[in-house]
Amino acid sequence: MTKLNKRQLIIIGIAVIALFYGAYVLVSGGKGQKNAGQGAVPGQNQYMSNITGDLMKNTFNIVDSYIIVRAEADWERDPFWERSFYKEWAGRDAAKTAEDPAAKIIYSGYIDVGKKKMAVINGLEYSVGEQLEAGNYVLKKITASRVLISNRDTASELEIRIQE
Repeated sequence: MTKLNKRQLIIIGIAVIALFYGAYVLVSGGKGQKNAGQGAVPGQNQYMSNITGDLMKNTFNIVDSYIIVRAEADWERDPFWERSFYKEWAGRDAAKTAEDPAAKIIYSGYIDVGKKKMAVINGLEYSVGEQLEAGNYVLKKITASRVLISNRDTASELEIRIQE
């Protein structure tokens, strides 16, 4: 066996001391942990009660109340949308109110694995040529931004854009 140099002996000595200390803490039941929750930081309870009291003293003024009410209310129009997206969304809502069956078709995902393309429509995956569950529609074409759907009853075609 090779002889250990001074550096290696120091590292082994520190490891042995740490091992004995860990065994001592484990056997003694961690007496230091029992007192940790009781005033670990001097004046902690007083500090917390001061903060609580200060928060209770502050009341909301009219402006704060208005901001809170507006923040919790539903938005009529999302300010982060582009105008074209908002117009499309508003048009889709108008179509839904007219009970148009095409308004119930939502293209929400695109999958391209090699030569096979699939579209996620109303939460289900479809490939080209499959019939949709919503109405009498058949999927004709799939692209990353839109799908082309044909209605078998009226022989009309619908182009539906992806909604993210």
